[in-house]
Amino acid sequence: MNPPRSHPVPRWQALLRRLAGLWLLAAITTHAAEAEPPPPPARVGQLAFISGTVRMRLEEAAEWQPAELNTPIVAHSALATEPASRLELRIGSAALRAGVSAQFSLPELDDNAVGAELARGSLALRVRALAAGERFAISAEGVRFSALVPGAYRAEFAPRLHRLTVHVLEGQARLNVAQQEVTLAANQRAVVDTLAQTVVEQAVGDERSRLDDFSDQRDRRFERSVALRHLPVEMTGADALDGHGAWRNEAGYGMVWYPDALPPDWAPYRFGHWRWMPPWGWTWIDDAPWGFAPFHYGRWLFLAGRWAWVPGTAGVRVATWRPVYAPALVGFYGGGAAGWSPAGAAAPVVGWYPLAPGEVYWPAYSSHIGYVRGLNGASVADTTQIRNPPDPAAPGPAHRFARTAFAATAVPLANFHDMQSVSANQVPMAPAALAQAPLAGRRAPPPWQGAAEPPARSAPAVAEARDAGVKTAAPQRVARPPRNAPKPPKPPPKPHRAAPAR
Repeated sequence: MNPPRSHPVPRWQALLRRLAGLWLLAAITTHAAEAEPPPPPARVGQLAFISGTVRMRLEEAAEWQPAELNTPIVAHSALATEPASRLELRIGSAALRAGVSAQFSLPELDDNAVGAELARGSLALRVRALAAGERFAISAEGVRFSALVPGAYRAEFAPRLHRLTVHVLEGQARLNVAQQEVTLAANQRAVVDTLAQTVVEQAVGDERSRLDDFSDQRDRRFERSVALRHLPVEMTGADALDGHGAWRNEAGYGMVWYPDALPPDWAPYRFGHWRWMPPWGWTWIDDAPWGFAPFHYGRWLFLAGRWAWVPGTAGVRVATWRPVYAPALVGFYGGGAAGWSPAGAAAPVVGWYPLAPGEVYWPAYSSHIGYVRGLNGASVADTTQIRNPPDPAAPGPAHRFARTAFAATAVPLANFHDMQSVSANQVPMAPAALAQAPLAGRRAPPPWQGAAEPPARSAPAVAEARDAGVKTAAPQRVARPPRNAPKPPKPPPKPHRAAPAR
């Protein structure tokens, strides 16, 4: 008996099978992507101005501590001023400014919303751009005051009296009180009894406050900014460059910025300290009054004997680029959980160097390719090369400054973990030792970190906020990185104080 003949599969059936295979592959890929947490927001706040005594709390379960200039402020942070004190929180082109004896938290701070919860005192809000679906609001005891268009707004809250007064200096706002909704135009104010959830007064005309004068002064400074002629208006901290350096058009790099009055041994990421901040992990806090934008966006380059900050690269229109915040654009040296022990060092050290233009920054905290491309969008001319995340265990790349002694910085492992000043604890790096330094993998978390997840918190401690009878639950200790026999964090140095705005 002859074997049965095999009939050829019709072309339409072969095509159907191929499509089914592609669908299955896409479903598996989508499921894997959904299993990973979403990337962090592209924008954060910057503690851009401090006058007097200001305190900050960087997580809901964290202790109040002296505020530090240039600290990145994220959702669930809180800030407080004492008498004769003020602060400015910059979020892209928007700003929140607190008057004397004020306290507020930030339940929302991401790419789509900025929401401040006012506990006491006065808070001014300046909104310069409002995209479709974007929200800026101030709340107190269930009452919400939202900007409807760009403008200038102010809220004052007296918690003992349960009295919230909202002002529209410029623009238009909506006031939501229980089931009531009130629209306020420019030069209007409303007074709300937050206990009864009732609008008790609505009037036209208003008197200016000292906080308004302070806000106007800061606004004029922002509007005159030279840096914002070259940078995106939504780049947080960009206006702080004014008066601290000069711009120059460099062939192959476009407009670059040269900082002035640097110490002889200055290098990027050397004069400041590291702080652990979920979800990013180790985050750089610079000491310089201009030290926010150049350490969270762009790259650094050594040109003609000077360091220059390069916000973009040739062929990229930096002014139209959507900035994406990074905790620090550096490459680390490896060495395992015990740190790196170069020859002649008395103790294990942690070392790093700045990334140069064109070098891809692979974050350890996210592998979403769209996010990584946005993170590198202005500094890498061809982001299509950013495809699959590299193997965390793969050897690190030969970055431009990886073996350059004057660009590399190292501190003892213990000082790093205690978030101490880098320049005060710097370990000199001999070129021979640096040549043998192990490079961390492209997207591996720093080896001493142990994992990319936030460290466990310690037991909570209860404290009382120093205000007129307003109590707040005080927080647990600041989350610390995993470490054998961890030490409690040392008190931070005295708060940086910016000179009064001119």
